[in-house]
Amino acid sequence: MNWPDPSDYQDAIQNPRTCFQDPDLKAGSVALTPLGLPRVMSGNFASVYEVRNGAQRWAVRCFLRQVSDQHRRYLLVSQHLSGLWLPSLVGFEYLLQGIRVRGGWYPIVKMEWVEGEGLHTFVGRQVNDARTLLNLAAQWRGLVNSLRGNRLAHGDLQHGNVLVTSQGSAGASPSLRLVDYDAMFVPSLRGERSPELGHANFQHPNRTPDHYDESLDNFAALVVYTSLRALAAEPRLWGQFHSGENLILSAADYKAPQQSVALQRLKRNPDAGVQRLAMELERCCVGS
Repeated sequence: MNWPDPSDYQDAIQNPRTCFQDPDLKAGSVALTPLGLPRVMSGNFASVYEVRNGAQRWAVRCFLRQVSDQHRRYLLVSQHLSGLWLPSLVGFEYLLQGIRVRGGWYPIVKMEWVEGEGLHTFVGRQVNDARTLLNLAAQWRGLVNSLRGNRLAHGDLQHGNVLVTSQGSAGASPSLRLVDYDAMFVPSLRGERSPELGHANFQHPNRTPDHYDESLDNFAALVVYTSLRALAAEPRLWGQFHSGENLILSAADYKAPQQSVALQRLKRNPDAGVQRLAMELERCCVGS
């Protein structure tokens, strides 16, 4: 079976009544661009559309490649999350017969729509506001601790999967929400292999599919936290090291940390805490 490509989904989703089985989506309408075409956010693994039905909004995640055992994985993740309350996660449903494309049914994830902006976009706007970045770093610590405390790992912590949202009231602090649960680890998946390796600019250089347990997010969590703290103390790092696909560190820095210009800069950061974090990150890079 040839898996749908982005243009196949783009054609199919223009007719919600015929392409969906789910009643909410079937009765909904797809958010459009100014040209009248379905608005899409595309990545390496999925195309994501916004579907509205009255006041309700969903993100519809359409997969660009077939992943072995995906339905069972999502079912186990859903079962583990059903008994938890984690503000950083959003409700979702994996639909095996989710969207009809070229006469065949393909799976989708129907996820609660989160109104926010990617972590890198938010940081770029607030890069000169040290207080906001330090508040975000503190929230990040809490988010990561809550995942670990509930025996979870997201599996692909990176700028595009971390959304910064408003709390809804004037002057309220922003909050962090996580999307894309394709690589999430829960205890019932212990002993299996990770279905993907995450964004290289946030992952340990030696990560393999066999690394799949509660500690999966540790390296990415350290990268994000160190970056936020470093930018709060030295905002010009953003203009020098941000590429659009990272915060301020990248895969090349992890592969050769002792030759990394960015890491050497962080080890001289005005914040002594950042200096210690950078040295810890360098130690992690050369370890297992």
